[in-house]
Amino acid sequence: MARLYKLAYQLRMHRLGDTQLDVLTRNLAFLAAAIILIQWLLRGRPALPAWHWLTLGLILFVAFGIIALNNAAGRAGYVRFAAQPAPPPPPPLAMSPDDKEPVRATGRFEVQEKRGFLADLPGYWRTFGSREHAVMAMQGNSRFLLGSLPADRLGMWYAFFRPEDVEEVTAGVVVFGGDKRPGLRIAYRFVPPSDGKKPKKPVREVLRLAFDDEAARNRVWADLLTRA
Repeated sequence: MARLYKLAYQLRMHRLGDTQLDVLTRNLAFLAAAIILIQWLLRGRPALPAWHWLTLGLILFVAFGIIALNNAAGRAGYVRFAAQPAPPPPPPLAMSPDDKEPVRATGRFEVQEKRGFLADLPGYWRTFGSREHAVMAMQGNSRFLLGSLPADRLGMWYAFFRPEDVEEVTAGVVVFGGDKRPGLRIAYRFVPPSDGKKPKKPVREVLRLAFDDEAARNRVWADLLTRA
């Protein structure tokens, strides 16, 4: 399933021109199915061999399968996270503001006035002297099939939150495609920027961080447990 989620993410993120690859593939499949049905109707609905209907069924299966996969993968954040059975948390230990811990991050990020959901970005975990936590991640250029990433998705992306905003931290395993790593799922409160009319209500955001090893995960976990 993790490989299918990664495929869904690649199809959703990459574009041919201004069209997402998942939308393009789905629309082409529906168009092919419509052409087959229209030709059959125009010919007076003759009897057709079984393989003809099988082909039509496979085309429709692809179209509706893309829709179902996108919905399931989107709800899961395009990664598989399996919580570990109550692993003992490390003792609280604050990281120095000069320290950075490499991570691969999945969640909703922002930069300037842009916000977007991105998966498996290489980046760093850092905590400033004010104890504000930050994930700083980099989206490089990439290609998938005939598509490429839009320019507004490239560059540095950030997620910021304070210790008092953290609602839940869960240790587990993050799987993206065939890559399986120790991870943390961090649920926190985020207040969207005001539109100038009235203050926005806080929303719940979730970050999924994958680490090279459990020692790296425990350093970030211990930092999260340090509230002062």
